[in-house]
Amino acid sequence: MPRIDVGGARRGARVIPTTRAPVVTAATSVDGAPGERPLFPATALGRGPTDVVGYFAGRTSTATKTNTPIIDIPQSITILTKQQLQDRNSIDLNRALMYVPGVTVAQGEGNRDQITIRGQDTTADFYTDGIRDDAQYYRDLYNIEAVEVLKGPNALIFGRGGGGGIVNRVTKKADGERLRSIMVSSGSFARKRVTVDVGDAINDTLAVRLNGLYEQSYGYRDFFKLERYGVNPTMTWHPLEKTFVTLSYEHFRDRRTADRGIPSVGGFIFGGSAIYPGYPSPAPIDAFFGVGNPSVEAVNYAKVDLNRVALAFDHTTEFGLNIRNQTVYADYQKRYQNTFPDQGLGVVTTLLNPVATSVTPAGVARLDGYLSSNPRQNIFNQTDLVYKWQMTPDIRHTVMFGAEVGNQRSDDNRDLSCFNFSCAMRRVTTPFWTPTAYFPVVFANPNRRRHTNLDLAAGYVQDQIEVTRYIDVIAGVRFDRFDLKFTGFDPGPTDFRGQLRRVDNVWSPRFGLVFKPNEIVSLYGSYSRSFVPVAGDQFNVLFPTVANLAPQSFENVEVGFKAQLLPALLFTGALYQLNRSNQQLTVDATTAILANTRTQGGELGLVGNVTDRWEVSLGYGYQDARVVKTDRAPTLRTPFFTDVGKTNPFVPRNTFSFWNKYDISSFFDAGPGVLGVGAGVVYNSKFYPAIDNFVVVPGYARVDGALFVKLSENVSGQLNVENLAGARYYVFAHNNNNITPGAPRSAYVTLNARF
Repeated sequence: MPRIDVGGARRGARVIPTTRAPVVTAATSVDGAPGERPLFPATALGRGPTDVVGYFAGRTSTATKTNTPIIDIPQSITILTKQQLQDRNSIDLNRALMYVPGVTVAQGEGNRDQITIRGQDTTADFYTDGIRDDAQYYRDLYNIEAVEVLKGPNALIFGRGGGGGIVNRVTKKADGERLRSIMVSSGSFARKRVTVDVGDAINDTLAVRLNGLYEQSYGYRDFFKLERYGVNPTMTWHPLEKTFVTLSYEHFRDRRTADRGIPSVGGFIFGGSAIYPGYPSPAPIDAFFGVGNPSVEAVNYAKVDLNRVALAFDHTTEFGLNIRNQTVYADYQKRYQNTFPDQGLGVVTTLLNPVATSVTPAGVARLDGYLSSNPRQNIFNQTDLVYKWQMTPDIRHTVMFGAEVGNQRSDDNRDLSCFNFSCAMRRVTTPFWTPTAYFPVVFANPNRRRHTNLDLAAGYVQDQIEVTRYIDVIAGVRFDRFDLKFTGFDPGPTDFRGQLRRVDNVWSPRFGLVFKPNEIVSLYGSYSRSFVPVAGDQFNVLFPTVANLAPQSFENVEVGFKAQLLPALLFTGALYQLNRSNQQLTVDATTAILANTRTQGGELGLVGNVTDRWEVSLGYGYQDARVVKTDRAPTLRTPFFTDVGKTNPFVPRNTFSFWNKYDISSFFDAGPGVLGVGAGVVYNSKFYPAIDNFVVVPGYARVDGALFVKLSENVSGQLNVENLAGARYYVFAHNNNNITPGAPRSAYVTLNARF
């Protein structure tokens, strides 16, 4: 039986490198390509995209744990290559995901990444090199090679969560390429940012690399400050021909002002139904609603310190079995403190509308606050075994067996605000025209004291079957044991104090069928399932009233196509229906409901090289995400109320993004890659920031632009301008009264020197 190389099903349809030098940016080498060929192959250094040409990626090993052509994967996938990220000045995850169809960035209360994928809101479906990275913080991209967004449930590969999809960051590895790069960025709001990327081969078996970051910036919102730094040394050891060991350590620190935006205004609610909705208040885009005594930054801040160590071992035996083991330890020290508007402004009084208790008089803003500490320690170990064998001349298998074990220890501690030296004064009001108040405030009213200890164990199997050259089948199943021990000692007289334990044993199947009428076109259908335990994304809601509930369940049915129109140009489309059951939806600070929701939608994407001068990234997403069932019913005070039919929060019906870069060097009789321009647009239609649908955040369109230039043989640069037209818009929200205005016109200059 002939042995087949481990790592992929088929070769990509027709992946070839471009023959023309790409437009030089501040992040590429001046000659448009690495100075030296990497010593170690990317497929041996971890999961992520390969066959990358500019904006195009031909394969990835993240979706199946085998290096598979994207055209053969029965799933909607968006890959943001390093070139895309850098051309658009996407220095953090929020900026990067704004150009992904079907993904909406939420506010995250000004202290964390929070996104909605296919109608499913999450703070935890983030991964680094395929390993869970689920703490709540803002992620920088200084050490990232690519960002991958996989749509639809996929517990087979990633375990719990991922109901709408997952986001995986692929880190830069020590591959032996000689790198000497320093990048400096400055511009609007006093941005000062420096990154370094240094790497080399010590000898034929050892390579090292170091990525570093320092940034100190301000923002378009009053009082906003940001300081962060990171350092990420990595090492690769190649002791044997088919053995690779990689070791990575990252220390990352982020300090910023916690800013939760502006409140809503208006709207009329009667009998539990919105007669007409409210909208974001007409506050200036820089107005800070919160308390600033002794200073805004001292009262409102978000801090995180991350220390992460990752060790990976990759070995292929003589008979073709690939063995990969990864161990990751991560310590997250997270703490934030904030004051914020917690009610809308309006003219409807409780006399006219007895149930409108969350609306203050016109011209008055109400402020609340709390201090929260959320440390977490994660340790995970994954082992994957991959073997390829040929059953008959027309049938080939790629079989993957795997196991994962882990432990996560988390704390959730919260203290509420006390104004004017009295903990009896939980909230204060301030005139709308002076939203930054200077009341004395301390955070001395204990509210939460919670600890969780999670042990998880999983086993999984997957088979990718090639049946002639026309049909691929992917089938697999995963078993998860989720053992959560919850300790609650909240201080309130009616709060839960004690210990609970919840064990869930869950099976998660996946099945996909791919039909390939020719080598450049595939049609697919798939079914997948995932789950979230009743404790939620962050394991902080396990109380006696909910402890016996079944886990939330996600079921996704999807059909789609992929067409590799040119060697480095991919056109994709998908239609899907995603059902979620037992979902806990937050209504307000004290109320949550149990609901079943359904998302129906579609996506289109085009990415890659249209010509050797023109690169594009285009995406459109349509989503209709609604409640189909809840445990809440009308009452005598709310006779017209219903949850059924309400739209999920943070889900615009239509999203569209288009970015393209063009090499204009020939118009000026310059050599290829000397001068280029870029332009893009991001469009989101209106959305609701809460499940009650009482407030509407208007849709917007933002236009961006860029200029790329080669300054010398060793220096290149780019200018990025965001919101070229100066549109006033609202970029995201957290609830009805934490809505963030978008940035005004902003310009950033980036220079890169390579030695």
